Amino acid sequence: MVTLPLFPQPYPNELLYSVLARYKVRCCVLPDKLLLKDVFGSNTIIASPEMPNGICCAVENIRPSTSLTAQDVIANHTLFPLYTAFCQASIKNSVLDQMLSTKNNTYTTSTGLATCFLKPVTYFRYCPACVLEQLDRFGEPFWDRRWFGFYNYCCPIHGIQMTATNIAIHDPSRHSFSPLLEHLVEGQISLKNASAASWQEQLASRASMYLISNSRVETFTFPQLTSFYRQLAVDANFDRGQFIKQTEVTQYIKRYWSWGWLQEIGFTQNNFENIVGTLFRKHRKQHMYVMHIVAGLPFFDGNIEAWWNAIVNSSEPRNDVTQKQNNNTCQHSKKVVLAWKTMWIDLLQKYGPKAARYATNESQKLYTAIYRADREWLLQTNQTYAVERISVNKRVSWKKRDNLTCKQLFKILYNTNDLYSPRRSQRWFLQCLPNSATIEHNLHRLPLTNLFLSAYGESYQEYQCRRLTQSTLLFANQDMRPEAWQMYRKARINTQRPISSVTKITCDWCTDWLINNTK
Repeated sequence: MVTLPLFPQPYPNELLYSVLARYKVRCCVLPDKLLLKDVFGSNTIIASPEMPNGICCAVENIRPSTSLTAQDVIANHTLFPLYTAFCQASIKNSVLDQMLSTKNNTYTTSTGLATCFLKPVTYFRYCPACVLEQLDRFGEPFWDRRWFGFYNYCCPIHGIQMTATNIAIHDPSRHSFSPLLEHLVEGQISLKNASAASWQEQLASRASMYLISNSRVETFTFPQLTSFYRQLAVDANFDRGQFIKQTEVTQYIKRYWSWGWLQEIGFTQNNFENIVGTLFRKHRKQHMYVMHIVAGLPFFDGNIEAWWNAIVNSSEPRNDVTQKQNNNTCQHSKKVVLAWKTMWIDLLQKYGPKAARYATNESQKLYTAIYRADREWLLQTNQTYAVERISVNKRVSWKKRDNLTCKQLFKILYNTNDLYSPRRSQRWFLQCLPNSATIEHNLHRLPLTNLFLSAYGESYQEYQCRRLTQSTLLFANQDMRPEAWQMYRKARINTQRPISSVTKITCDWCTDWLINNTK
């Protein structure tokens, strides 16, 4: 039984987003949320043209209409092969799992797109020549994934500038599907106004198309990429022994692409040398595919296939660090190295390992020289002369602070233990302390302080009783026998509000005492 009989068959290199948009047209402009419910079984899937998620659910619902698997859709109808071409296995598998499931897709941050400083193309665009071929071959236009990619500025097939639309790739309306047919206006499909792109843009676009069409299951490792770029520099004579001439490498890449074009796509003098130049050093983080295109193609004179085969066939370097150290030791005479070691031991005895290294400029050079000549001896000797550092525990002793705070509170209590003081509430006691905020936020660590506040903190009813006592003394000095309402008024107690039983008993006791003790 066919679940979605009107679901179209994907064309070659058509985005899954475009297939869903054509399905929307076939259903007479189906509402976007209803489309998501039919295809994905959920109306919260984001309509991402580049790397959508929920593909497993979509394939299960449309499987009777097509024989494609979820892996086929990702490999042939998304930009997954392009954006993850140089990603590590962990990142690639994480993005793949997110695309298969209905969870949020974080590919822009995982693959480094969100942090790349180059100027991305953020709007849908199409090639008029490709659209004419689509209409002639298939009878309807669609979004071709070879037009996309954050840094594709021209059509990789015809080499002309693409026509931009007014719809953003990451549109604020996250669940809408816009077919290409809506953006085609008669006159725009004509090739009369088409302009050829620069050779740099054509080469970068063709390299991106090659990455899309030649997806590989294996992933590159950091040591493999490090070995590949190092070999490129060595073959081009940009090395000096074990070191790479990074400045000369970046100048060579600039001359190939031309600095004007590199500035147009977003490079500056600082970030070009820092980002592209570091590709020829040890790889510790992934870089965007466009960085590898810019850095690698000049060494192959723009031959994309030779460049890609060289990366795939590059092998990881062997772990021969000890052999290199022995070779470095042989470069210097034993007497020179022995003199260095003697000088270093004198510095160790005087300063210690860390301070000796940064004592003077000469000591820094000495440390570097010994490190290259005999690293194992240097590390062992530094460990022998390691300075034992005495760490001062500056953490708070809450037990000691609890005792001191409790003593301070008792002093405050005894100094203000008079009948006419303000209400001695817990907050009042804390405000009398010099570090009230710290004590208040850490009462759970101060059991004695907490117990004091609970025992001696004056409640509102107790404060009312104390004010009644004050009123009683005032009336006794005047030899007056007031009524209960006069006592409440003198004590500033509102009789319009409920009065507690403790306050009433205290008022009665004060009234009786005045009757018995006044004339």
